[in-house]
Amino acid sequence: MPTIFALDLLDARLRPLCDAYLGAAQVPGASIAVVVGDRGYHYAYGVKSVATREPVTAQTSFNIGSCSKAFTSATVASLVAEGLVSWDDPISKYVPEFQLYDPWVTSHATLRDLGGNRLGLPRAGLTEFGMDPQLPQRLLFENLRHTAPQYPFRDRCTYVNHGHTANAVAAGRVTGKGFLATLRERILEPLGMSGTSGGAAAREELPDQAAWHVVVDGQAIVIDAVFSDQFLGTGGMVVSGLDAIQWLRLHLNEGCVDGRQVIARAAIRETYRPHSVTEPGKDPVALTLVYPGARMGAYSLGWAASDFEGHPLVAHSGSDYGVTAFTLLLPRSGIGVSVYGNSSSGGTMPAAYGVAATLLGLPPRDWAAYFASAAAALAPPAPLPEPVPAAIDLGRYVGVFEHPADGELVIERDGEQLHGRLARGYRMDFDLEPVAEHRFRIRFRQPEWQGAAARQPAAPQIVFEIGANGAQRATVLAAVVGRTFDRAR
Repeated sequence: MPTIFALDLLDARLRPLCDAYLGAAQVPGASIAVVVGDRGYHYAYGVKSVATREPVTAQTSFNIGSCSKAFTSATVASLVAEGLVSWDDPISKYVPEFQLYDPWVTSHATLRDLGGNRLGLPRAGLTEFGMDPQLPQRLLFENLRHTAPQYPFRDRCTYVNHGHTANAVAAGRVTGKGFLATLRERILEPLGMSGTSGGAAAREELPDQAAWHVVVDGQAIVIDAVFSDQFLGTGGMVVSGLDAIQWLRLHLNEGCVDGRQVIARAAIRETYRPHSVTEPGKDPVALTLVYPGARMGAYSLGWAASDFEGHPLVAHSGSDYGVTAFTLLLPRSGIGVSVYGNSSSGGTMPAAYGVAATLLGLPPRDWAAYFASAAAALAPPAPLPEPVPAAIDLGRYVGVFEHPADGELVIERDGEQLHGRLARGYRMDFDLEPVAEHRFRIRFRQPEWQGAAARQPAAPQIVFEIGANGAQRATVLAAVVGRTFDRAR
């Protein structure tokens, strides 16, 4: 491993800048890795866990959420370089259980379509996020066929998590070794990234890990970390600060580190090439992927491409129930920044942009306020308040509702209170509070979802459609997990 320098030696302004953004977001601990001119710098911020108060070090590994997608695209790229697979192979050749709404699209969708987020699907249901991690991966792949497309195939960028998971599975089947072993053999070991693992294996392989946290009622609390192969490839990678420096060097040097060409130059450059268009500052899904003020924006292969105040930018965000992460590359400037945080409360993206802007000599700016303003501009207008009926017959809403992909939504009554749960969801138990006729606000009981709901522009709700025998349909209105469930019994 190369010599790593303290971040203060690069620029004395960077450490207090990171402190400010991460502190404001109540992030207990973070790992900030920076590469400039192929030299690595690191700052270990805060503690691994509010319970133990152990300090973060450069060896501490953090779950990086969807920043994992770039590990999948790099692995596939290494196979492409050797002629073992093509980005234009149909995914059905390797993962026949991957099924989409349109059988024609199922048979024609390629690894490039999946890695470039151009399937046209909306972010909907537990097949996108929130499924119980103990359920089999195959269930997700097979049940994507119950999600109707939002846009035509290959029309534009629509973010679909498990296309990347399918690509990871395909890579593992091509080599016969599984995804993680293939990644380790081809990329991690040549780079000396011993502090990186993923999925279920990461629980035992990485003893020095940051805990997961959410902020509830103004306090950061520890929640259970999730280790599962169900979504490995779209998420699930766990990476140390030291390894993040090697990862940044790999990309800034077009696949070559310390004189060794780990991935062929043309193959890794393909992962940065735009594949599906998005609109900077206008697409809510892309808000954390492309710079809102960019002149152009696109999803590449496990990365997003745009420009940052005139500088070509390759970046990706990541999050899960108790973590956030952000990685950015400024290839022409030789600058790479990754910020991994152990809380879902944010702070990592403005910190990363703040570091990059400082190194580029851009005028000072409150990046947290900038991104908050960009998000507010895209938030849907608040619904007008509706009267809540004085008397509500709660019994009309009790029942079991079902969606073919997401399973059962169970609504039960306990005295004058309605409770609900998504049977296939991860810790998705909630209370229902009436806000209008046949409309209820969801109050999650578990901190994982309390934290997620707090970050959304509108509170999650359920709207019931009433028939002669009570509620016949229940529509969950929530970011990512929104679905319509029909009464089963």
